[in-house]
Amino acid sequence: MMRSMFSGVAGMKNFQYSIDVVGNNIANVNTVGFKGSRVTFQTALLQTMKAARSPQNNIGGTNPIQIGLGSQLATVDKIMTQGSFENTGNGTDLAIEGDGFFVLSNGSQYYYTRAGAMTVDSNGTLIQSSTGLKVQGWSAIQDPTTGIRYVDTNRPIGDITISAGMTMPANATTNATIAGNLNSRVGPIPFSMTVTDTTNNTDYTVRFVFSRTSADFVRQTDPFSKSQSYTWDLYGEDGKVKAVGFMVLNEFGRVESSGTAYQATASADGRLTNTDFGGNIPSDGIYYTVVKDENGQIIYEGNVNITGSNFTIPDIVNGGRYFVIFGNASAGDEVTLGGDATISIPTAGEARFYESDNPSNFSTLQYESPKYVTAVQMYDSLGNPYSVYLEFTRIGQFGNMQNAWLWRAYTASGEPISYVDANGQTTVGINNYVGGIVNFNESGRISGMYGITWDGTTLNVSNTELRTIEFDAAHMGDSTVKATIDFTSLTQFSGSNSAAFTYQNGNALGTLQSFAINENGEIIGTFSNGLTDILGQIALAVFNNPSGLTEIGNSLYVVSANSGLAQIGTAGSGGRGTLIPGALEMSNVDLAEEFTKMIIAQRGFQANARVITTADTILGELVALRR
Repeated sequence: MMRSMFSGVAGMKNFQYSIDVVGNNIANVNTVGFKGSRVTFQTALLQTMKAARSPQNNIGGTNPIQIGLGSQLATVDKIMTQGSFENTGNGTDLAIEGDGFFVLSNGSQYYYTRAGAMTVDSNGTLIQSSTGLKVQGWSAIQDPTTGIRYVDTNRPIGDITISAGMTMPANATTNATIAGNLNSRVGPIPFSMTVTDTTNNTDYTVRFVFSRTSADFVRQTDPFSKSQSYTWDLYGEDGKVKAVGFMVLNEFGRVESSGTAYQATASADGRLTNTDFGGNIPSDGIYYTVVKDENGQIIYEGNVNITGSNFTIPDIVNGGRYFVIFGNASAGDEVTLGGDATISIPTAGEARFYESDNPSNFSTLQYESPKYVTAVQMYDSLGNPYSVYLEFTRIGQFGNMQNAWLWRAYTASGEPISYVDANGQTTVGINNYVGGIVNFNESGRISGMYGITWDGTTLNVSNTELRTIEFDAAHMGDSTVKATIDFTSLTQFSGSNSAAFTYQNGNALGTLQSFAINENGEIIGTFSNGLTDILGQIALAVFNNPSGLTEIGNSLYVVSANSGLAQIGTAGSGGRGTLIPGALEMSNVDLAEEFTKMIIAQRGFQANARVITTADTILGELVALRR
């Protein structure tokens, strides 16, 4: 009987442990980062009354006869499952989603916790609010030359300090990126019209197509002029050119001047002379001249000197039909296609092309300015700002380029711009670069970037890539600002202009205004210059056996002999969880489960007590036998 009484006592003790653990779990149901525990039991010693016996001959084996002597406490295990999250709105409150612990220090020892209620003390040190222990991680290192901050996670962890007086030093702009679309449907849009020869009752359908030649830039005196000159070709239904001319349009598409080419059929092999024009040529002088054939190909382009009505244009095929534009000279303002089928070419005002003897039959040139300007703020090494404008001008087909755009840069404060090619040169021969040119392929993507020079008569395109600008900043205390522009993200499709600078790496001086912590534990500061920079990064620790950590109160743990060593790294790496800023992890205690455990412990305790009272009753009956 005494054995059963001691077994009952052991059971009562164990269920007392169980109710103690349940009570602790329920008491911490609202404790931030708390991990509940569970109790397991195991049998105590057993008294063997008879040992087991193996089968022998015709007699089977028998099992051992053992009487248990009660139970004993086996384990009190930490349940390290994820708790739910509570939004707090406080940017320094942090919850860990996944495995890991925050690392805290008192200067001599590391502590580990899931309770992420953090704040900054008067020294700017990131601490745990409840204990004052300092949060461990890596403070950003600032390059003394560039001022760029970076976090070296290969260094030992330490305190994280965020000073209210932190500054971001000024940096000169050295790189910029422009992206977006340049509208391919700008400038004069090709159009067709039909005119009638009433004498022969014949219709002529023709098409006007506009392109650019070097002569156009000579006519407008500046490649970047507001008024743009275009060479037009008039194609017939047979695909041959019937007439050629030029037209200078202002930014609103109104005609400032125009002219038609002289036509001639070469009579002498290898050249055109005054006799081929029947004497109908402009007055003496030097003219920048363009010669086209019936296929619209440029045969000759350059200066022609007319002296005493005499001149020679080389590279001509005997018997070929040619169209020649001598500078601004014009052979007239009408084009005759046959009989009385004549088209009048506008010479001023609205760009309206009409049938000469039927003005109601007309086509008005659709024109949108080929210019587009975007701007970016660049900085010198002292943080002085400069508004830099990038102006694009579509020239379309030019030379062997199909979709070319000129570009140039200028500043709002008027600093002269120099252009530097990939070889570090600002000139080609004796001529300075005056800008650049970008060419797009038929897929709307950039296929080439080159420099351009202008000597007043010829627009030359270099063979060297050019995308770097430079300007003097000495009057503001610096020397020069030199920035390379990345054009590769530009496109050219038929759509609205959207090209804009998306990046430049310069900045003015900035003072820290606020900071935030992201999911990787990076502390990102926002400065008064509108930029952000990394200030540090919070460390997390994981363990091979986190349940083996020793809890010391204040929601803190320390390493034990069976937890394994702390493996410290960044959030989101090496099996570590990520952080949720502005939230705290709640306790993982399930009240319904704890109440159930409470009932089980209570009933277990009652049953073991009943064993003791029952055994006592039996013993009483035994004592009563002596009567």
